[in-house]
Amino acid sequence: MDKWQHPPPPPNASLFAAPRPIRQLFKLFPLQVREAEPLPARSPDRPRARAELHVFSTDDDAARGLPSYNPACLKWQTLLRIAGLQTDLVPSNNHASPSGALPFLLLPSSSSDSRPDDIPLAGDRIAQYAREQHPSLAWPDERPLAVARQQAYASLLAQNIRPAWLYTLYLDPVHTALLSRLYLPRPPLRDPLLRSLRAAATREILQTTRRRVVRPSQVYRDAEAALAALSALLGDQEWFSGEPSPGLFDADVFAYTYLIGDDRMGWQDGRLAECLAGCGNLVAHATRLYERYWLK
Repeated sequence: MDKWQHPPPPPNASLFAAPRPIRQLFKLFPLQVREAEPLPARSPDRPRARAELHVFSTDDDAARGLPSYNPACLKWQTLLRIAGLQTDLVPSNNHASPSGALPFLLLPSSSSDSRPDDIPLAGDRIAQYAREQHPSLAWPDERPLAVARQQAYASLLAQNIRPAWLYTLYLDPVHTALLSRLYLPRPPLRDPLLRSLRAAATREILQTTRRRVVRPSQVYRDAEAALAALSALLGDQEWFSGEPSPGLFDADVFAYTYLIGDDRMGWQDGRLAECLAGCGNLVAHATRLYERYWLK
């Protein structure tokens, strides 16, 4: 036999059997399998006794179930409370979201095994879940005329009030410290991320308002006009739905009006609050909704 030729394997040797030097090594240092570590508290694959809503929030506020400081998150957080659905709040950020935006909802699960239906719910799917769990919730009338009317007033929030919110929090320099506290990490990443956030806010305002430059005075005038229109729509009613309980549109309006008047935000410029000051029924609407669904 050629001296470079390997000896044939034993008759019963498996194709996948470890070579002898490796077997000898493991005899000296045997492989030990340790018990599995528990999944992190925020892992989406761990069992959940209650639904989890991932939102912008601090750890302390989330543990206490307080309103999110982000209007998009607060809207859906409010709707779930209106529907009587108990959820655990999980502080999160856009990078943790499957869709790239918050909030998202994870339904209760009894097993850590992944399930085909165990997928995050966002946006209208959260509304659908709330409706299925609470059929008597005040939903918009499905007749075409009523839907069009609802959409027209909802556009006031997106096209007039949100730009004023973005300018106030993201672009007004007096709120740099507030913006940093809510959304930015510590240096050295803070400065580039601050520039990125402000650039994104500017683009959104210009795209929404269809103007070439951001004019703060015009932004606030538009917001004041939109809030006045919503105030007229609400009138003497308790809720925009006209029903005994609030609905999705109430939650949408509340997400802005509550935060505009929330002292915990630490606003340094009062122009946005002044836009709301003349709408006493909207202020009362926010107070009523907060007291009913957060203080009980």
